[in-house]
Amino acid sequence: MVKAIVIAKNTFQESLRLRSYQIILVFALLLLGSSQLFSFLTPAEQLKMIKDVSLSGIEFFGMLLAIFASMTALRSEFETNTISTLFSKPLKRSDFILGKFLGMAMVITLSIIMMSVVFIGLILLKQRSFEISLFSALFLIWAEMLVIVAITLAVAAFASTAFTLIFVLFLFLVGHLTGYGLSMAERMKNPVMHVVARFFYKIIPNFENFAIRDQVVVGGTVPISYLLKTFGYGIIYAAIALIICLYFFRYREV
Repeated sequence: MVKAIVIAKNTFQESLRLRSYQIILVFALLLLGSSQLFSFLTPAEQLKMIKDVSLSGIEFFGMLLAIFASMTALRSEFETNTISTLFSKPLKRSDFILGKFLGMAMVITLSIIMMSVVFIGLILLKQRSFEISLFSALFLIWAEMLVIVAITLAVAAFASTAFTLIFVLFLFLVGHLTGYGLSMAERMKNPVMHVVARFFYKIIPNFENFAIRDQVVVGGTVPISYLLKTFGYGIIYAAIALIICLYFFRYREV
């Protein structure tokens, strides 16, 4: 575990040097100026729009950072052949993968915090208060990004950078449409389509579970039980993805 923590620390420091953080800076600047874009709305509508756009932006940029940084964190080890040096020492592959995940979890946590601070500051400027329910939305976005990190590492362990990028982006999109796809399949009279749709619904992570933006933007509350249940759901998927990652990584020559 100590070695995994060392790997995590190095991964975190290396990821901070990536240009991906420039995206976060641009996002922050756009977020600060977003209030001017909705100045034609009433104050209540303007505040609602800022919340909706900001939470969507945090999720979108967080997803991009999770994918690109995670791919780089693993693929760069293969491309520079530094991984051979690492495994010339008594280092378990499980510690390496766990360290990479923990390092990327730290990166994502810092990124979400940075964007959230800007978001909170903007809301406070508009209404002098910040609803607790918005923290629930930010928490589930963070949990969703951890799943994205684990999946990206799993795919990057055996696939090329281009395939990893396309696959994870596609999975992210499909993961937000699984519920809709299942409801559409259930309306059909073909029993085979029902089975196929339910199969994919079970194995593909349902990212809509993490999407409570519409509910909190209008002032709704989310039970703590739902937050814990959804977080546990994400941890299970992340754990499965890391096991898959380790499986492919064990049989990869380094």
